[in-house]
Amino acid sequence: MNRRRAFYVFLSVLALFLLGTVVVLSSVTWYLAISPAAYLSELEVPVLDNSTRWNAAAHGQVERVQRIIHQTWKSETLPARWRGISQACRDMMPDYEYKLWTDASSREFIAEYYPDFLDTFDNYRYPIQRADAIRYFVLHHFGGVYIDLDIGCLRPMDPLLVYPAILPKTIPVGVSNDLMFAEKGHPFLEQTIHNLINFDHDWILNYPTVMFSTGPMFLSAHRSMGRTRGKTRHPIPSSLTSTEAVGTRMTPPSLASWVTGASS
Repeated sequence: MNRRRAFYVFLSVLALFLLGTVVVLSSVTWYLAISPAAYLSELEVPVLDNSTRWNAAAHGQVERVQRIIHQTWKSETLPARWRGISQACRDMMPDYEYKLWTDASSREFIAEYYPDFLDTFDNYRYPIQRADAIRYFVLHHFGGVYIDLDIGCLRPMDPLLVYPAILPKTIPVGVSNDLMFAEKGHPFLEQTIHNLINFDHDWILNYPTVMFSTGPMFLSAHRSMGRTRGKTRHPIPSSLTSTEAVGTRMTPPSLASWVTGASS
């Protein structure tokens, strides 16, 4: 009898746990949902071959995003596995200024231009948190395109520069911070850097601490918080991606391809 009772108690607890999990995941999915109207589509992005350049003025448009490519690494010497990928992007768009943000130059930049954030920056538990944070600050300060080192360019990004801000949609929900376009001083980035301090919490484990304090979940939550404020952010939908192999995803031809998976 006692064994049967214990079994029923176990089933009840398991059912409550599963129900709670469903409720939490459903709530997160709803909160981080992106309106279909916000997506960029292939029809809005001209498809260029890898040698064709785009002139916005010739098409009655104005470039909003500065022609600057930002990347981050610990030092000036990039790992061999990513060096060629990074150089290929620069060679494809030689008129784009290139800025590599090292651990040292990132800290110097924060100290000079955002000194109120320096204590938070220095006290991040994991280096990847500083690598996440610096990309928001440099896009806010300079504008341009942030690209993770493991993302290789298939075609020039010129047609995308007419949109004030672009974030890639990620799976299962929300947006990612591995490829971001933003004009200098964009309000979304202004709010993002101010919210970094509010989201600076230690979740004990590495993964949740990084994801929720500076990473994609932080950015996704922040985007959802500001969704009614009239800020222009164009997510790239996952419907325009296809998985070709483990760790390899293709975005629309006019954007970029993931070649080695997420950076560590």
